Amino acid sequence: MRATEQEKQDIRLYVEDQAGETVVHLEKVASEMVGPARHDIWDVHGEDGRWWVVTNATNLYSQQDFKSRDVVLTFHVGLMMRVAHLQEREVPFTPEAADLLPGSWRRWEQAFTAYDGGDEAEDFQAVGVRLRECLVSFIGETSSDKLVPDGKERPKNADFRSWSELLVNGLAEGPSAAKLRSYLKKIAVETWEYVNWLTHAKNAVRIDAEIGLKIVEHLLVMFTEARLRIGQAATRCEECGSYMVTAGACTHCDWEDPNYQPPERLPVSEGGS
Repeated sequence: MRATEQEKQDIRLYVEDQAGETVVHLEKVASEMVGPARHDIWDVHGEDGRWWVVTNATNLYSQQDFKSRDVVLTFHVGLMMRVAHLQEREVPFTPEAADLLPGSWRRWEQAFTAYDGGDEAEDFQAVGVRLRECLVSFIGETSSDKLVPDGKERPKNADFRSWSELLVNGLAEGPSAAKLRSYLKKIAVETWEYVNWLTHAKNAVRIDAEIGLKIVEHLLVMFTEARLRIGQAATRCEECGSYMVTAGACTHCDWEDPNYQPPERLPVSEGGS
């Protein structure tokens, strides 16, 4: 099959890096669509071995283990599906960001485990129960008396709807955050209602549980992003509006902030520790 010189070079470098041997011959032998993804199959000869390389995502397989390209493609597609499934259950944050809601994410992962092991309606209802526990844990990790306005009664500890509304008001204050505030309130209400429906859905199927996992994940992500947003207010140039302001000076138009005060320098010790 036709292949560009760049494709050949990429495959050559990949095999030599992964297999640790010099490539002496390579050829693209097939290209097939499997669902939405195209996979190219390469027959690669090294100095010491012969390999299949399958793309999207690229991986190599010894031809001693896989005798035909059809067999290796079938294995590769199954492997990529499994990798994608495992990636879906990973917390979609850096450890530092995930640590903002450790209990919530732990219960979300428990719900995913219940989903993996389920086949019947009651199993998918159990996913709903775990997700409800996740949302209650979320409230436990984020609620604070400081969120309650003066003169207002403190909501009950497990009152997700009331606490989530108070939390949104604290995370997205002011006119500039009106759209974010509205969005967070809507997804909080809809997520809570869906999870409660799933908990009692006697005819629930696997896709219902999967939807529940995804929308709860989305809620945790959005509220975490809203919290991170508070600490990332950027200084803007008063002349051109650029965010490229460093040490009181705009690198875009050379404006200088007359009120900028450089941080105090710590004294440098001379010798010793």
